[in-house]
Formats: sequence, C-alpha cells, structure tokens
Amino acid sequence: MAVTVQIIPEHNLVYVKYTGQMLVSETAAALTEFAKHPLAGPGLRHLVDLTCLTDIDRDYAKFMELQAAKVETMASHGIETFMVYLANTPVGLHAANLGKNGWTPESGVVAIVVENEDHALVALGLPFDSIETLLEHSKAHSV
Repeated sequence: MAVTVQIIPEHNLVYVKYTGQMLVSETAAALTEFAKHPLAGPGLRHLVDLTCLTDIDRDYAKFMELQAAKVETMASHGIETFMVYLANTPVGLHAANLGKNGWTPESGVVAIVVENEDHALVALGLPFDSIETLLEHSKAHSV
C-alpha cells in the first residue's frame, strides 16, 4: 500500500505517509482502518507527509466522495482538528492543496501546507529535529 497511517498517542498525532502514487481506493481503505482503530478519535492532529509522492489518482469525483467521508470521520465533532500537509514537489503540493481545500470552515478542520519538515514539526509543536527522530522516540501504532 502506498499510504501508511500511524497514531502516536503521546503527541496526539496521526502520521500519514504517501509513497509513490496516491490512489483514492488505497486512501479510502486507510481511512476505514483508521476510523476503526481504538486510538482514533476527534481532535487528533495530523501530519500528512507527501514528500515521496510521485503521482496522484486523477479521479476527482471519487476524490470528492472520499473527502466527504473524511469529513464524517475526522471532523464535525465540535472539536477542532489541525492538519499539516508536508509537500515539497509539484505533485505533492497539488495533492496537499486538494486536501487542504477540501475542508470547509464549518468542518472544524484547520489545515495548512508547509514545504519543509522543520516547519511541519514546529507548526505541530513537536520537539524533534526530524520526522525520523519523532518516530524513533515515539510509540507509534500502525493502522
């Protein structure tokens, strides 16, 4: 699977990493598994790493259906959700902007796009110098 999801409870964080091509079907499957996980819930912060993304599924109708499902799963619970999209390539930035722009103000999701790892970690208030160090020093639960 080109998408991995890890919940890091001690940092109230979900780390999502895409590698290769982003497929709507794989993202939907990962979202379904995330929603079933006992540590999943409203208010978790999300770091979506798109730095290794090489292409995206161009089925925009299915992408919009998926975005609606994400709103039901992760938003509209009266608890704000903060999402940081990390992207540093044209395809990654395109995917990040699709994701960011899919959240309405009423959803309770605040989403930003950053282009480097340091900015992502600072925005999330994480005291690490890299994502690798974060994962090494955390108890991540794969979804």
